[in-house]
Amino acid sequence: MDRTFSRPAIRYACLASVIALAAVAAPASAQDDPAAQAPADEATTGSMADSEIIVTARRRDERLIDAPVAITALGGAALDNYAVTEFNDIAQLVPTMVAGKAASGSSASIFLRGVGSTALSAGFDQSVSFVVDGMPMSRGREIGLSQYDVQRVEVLKGPQALFFGKNATAGLISVTTNNPRDVFEAGLKLGYGFEAKEKYGEGYISGPLAEGLRARLAFRISDSEGAFTNTAAETYIDPFGLERHRNSKNRGYGRTYSGRATIEWDATDNLTFQVKTGYTDQKDGGPTDIIERICGGGRTVPFAANGIPPSPNADCVINGRSDSSTIPVEVAELDYRYAGDGRMYSRLKSGFGILTATLTSDVFDVTSITSYYRFKQTDLNNVSGEAYPATFSQLADYRQTSEELRFQSKWDGPVNVLFGLFASSNKFIFNTDAYIFPLPAVAAGTTYVTFKRDNGFKGSSMSAFGEVTANLSDAIELAAGARYSYESRDSFQQSLAANPAFAGAFPGGIRVDDRYRESDVSPQVTLRYKPSRDLTFYAAYKEGFKSGGFNISQTLTAGVPPEQRLTGGQFGAERARGGEVGARAILMGGALSLNATAYYYDYLDLQVQNFDPVTIGQVVANAGTLRVKGIEGDFNWRSGGFSLRGAAAYNNATYKDYVGQCYGGQTIAQGCNLLQPAPGAAFTSQDYDGLTPPKAPRFAGRLGASYEVELSGSGLRLEASGDMSYSSKYNFSDTLRPDAIQPSFTKFDASLRLKGPEDRWTLALIGRNLSNKYVVTGGSEIPFTGGTGTGTAGPGVLSDLSAFVDNPREFYIEASVKF
Repeated sequence: MDRTFSRPAIRYACLASVIALAAVAAPASAQDDPAAQAPADEATTGSMADSEIIVTARRRDERLIDAPVAITALGGAALDNYAVTEFNDIAQLVPTMVAGKAASGSSASIFLRGVGSTALSAGFDQSVSFVVDGMPMSRGREIGLSQYDVQRVEVLKGPQALFFGKNATAGLISVTTNNPRDVFEAGLKLGYGFEAKEKYGEGYISGPLAEGLRARLAFRISDSEGAFTNTAAETYIDPFGLERHRNSKNRGYGRTYSGRATIEWDATDNLTFQVKTGYTDQKDGGPTDIIERICGGGRTVPFAANGIPPSPNADCVINGRSDSSTIPVEVAELDYRYAGDGRMYSRLKSGFGILTATLTSDVFDVTSITSYYRFKQTDLNNVSGEAYPATFSQLADYRQTSEELRFQSKWDGPVNVLFGLFASSNKFIFNTDAYIFPLPAVAAGTTYVTFKRDNGFKGSSMSAFGEVTANLSDAIELAAGARYSYESRDSFQQSLAANPAFAGAFPGGIRVDDRYRESDVSPQVTLRYKPSRDLTFYAAYKEGFKSGGFNISQTLTAGVPPEQRLTGGQFGAERARGGEVGARAILMGGALSLNATAYYYDYLDLQVQNFDPVTIGQVVANAGTLRVKGIEGDFNWRSGGFSLRGAAAYNNATYKDYVGQCYGGQTIAQGCNLLQPAPGAAFTSQDYDGLTPPKAPRFAGRLGASYEVELSGSGLRLEASGDMSYSSKYNFSDTLRPDAIQPSFTKFDASLRLKGPEDRWTLALIGRNLSNKYVVTGGSEIPFTGGTGTGTAGPGVLSDLSAFVDNPREFYIEASVKF
């Protein structure tokens, strides 16, 4: 199957699914779906102690206790409790999840149980994928999209290939937003964040338009000045007399406009169509607006990049302070694509449309999900502060069309089936310019830019999946299934002419084309034992698949044979194999819920990425094996107005049979003693066998409590909540540099709410990260700040690190009203 066939096939699949639904709608009889009719503010959006949360981890509505899947489910109220509106904020609620923004490539770093994808290569998909209202999203930039008017978030852990397809080898984050109901409802929330001077508002209006026709509109607007200090000078003169200016008073600023509309139509008693569409426009200081510097080798002063003295306004401490400045306007205006006026920035515009058709009958329920998703982001980034211009600009333009057609049987006998088809096509343009060598002046008609590249890919996916579920007895259920996937992707890179002074190192006119094709079968077997309604034990064997491709972020330099450029950018598929056992219980008449899971998975040919600070190369490879094993659990207990909750996870992740890149400045004595390209040349690789991968804390947990008390007979209530989260230390560098350690940390969150009768109005005071911990979620070596002596007897010089820092302490005040 080639790409020219797959795109028409997808269009035909979309049309055929709608026709099929319409054709069988008339004779089918109506079915009641209690879960679908449940109010949005009931079980699915209740507190974290609610024992009746409904999840869709197996592509059907079922109670959390009945789902034989390792899952953390969060209702909308739990997210609102601490003003959680972004995916990276959700990570704090899920032990062993480490997520944050990044600069290059996918602009995101998401890890779960020590498995994930860093941001360096734009050719990589995420190992932790997203699904929003049934629409798959796996490029990583979704981490920055605002989440509001949310019904629930499900974090599924481990491979999820059977029900969700490729690119979910480490797990999946599934978001379900609220739908309209047959009653009128509306709400408005206004808030202010004191540290970042953030002003925000969100709201919704929902209700019936006519018999069988409902609609819901929701929006969110925010404007933040930023919570991080910018230490850059108002004006800084570079060595060639060009002016650079402070990028903004604070770092971490941004503004967001986002809206979503939902329309549901009951075409017949048993056929419903739903359309969801949304648009988001975000602008901020760019991913590098939140980076801080860690000086290599224990230095207390930043390294003089290419001999240029460091700024006196820069330091070597993670403390919420860093220097962020513009590039000279002369540089930005001379054919430096996407550089604007020289200010560091990011502008993301994202839109989607989802058509979901649901048919119920006595024999089968049929679901069709047709979606279109696009984002376009431009940005300008600087990873080295105001003294040295290690800057690059990017255009990321992604389009995706997908269709899923799913059948779920409803037979009276002991055997039922779920099966379906999935198809998608995508196109990605990823262009980049870089200004990494300062120049005193340039000739007329040229540019300051060091190198330019156009990159991208076109791809398609097609898969078929099915599962047979057999009730062997009233208490025992056996389910077995598999997904067949076929992936195709055609990638390209092309270098363009930049400043002639760098043509010898970064020549224009280089073209690389790659054609990737792969198929896979991922089976899954689950055995569930339910001795009672509120007690579940299960065991599962799972496999997962993440397709390979080509590194469209690799640097195109002179003197490299064409075949080597091609093979150097190729990476193979990543596969996961293993299993888990779990137990769930609801005790004490529903007051206490307990969940526990033990797991053991091998990730074969794990896709890894590294950055070389000397060659400015972004290197991709497949590791031998990553083995993860551990145990995790959570509990919720409620007694009257008091509730107690907690979650903990122990995760042991280690590399097996993996020889990979050395970190910059690593000498032979320090372990960089493998793989010499030629006799007498420096070694390039180290042995990772037995080492813990990046962003894999050994232990993490969370403990919290809430108390609600009635203040008057009219329904006035006061609610107080507090939570503590802990993570053990982890390494945040891809090459496991010994100084790239995020120490163990503890964060505290708290909220106080005064609620009116029937929750018609609420006043809230919210505190997040009250211990004001500056947590590093990812990092990379800064170009030209060391990294020399690698693979030699020494001396080795470690480069400085740019570290992406999570949000500091914040206090919010909110007022909300419901109608």
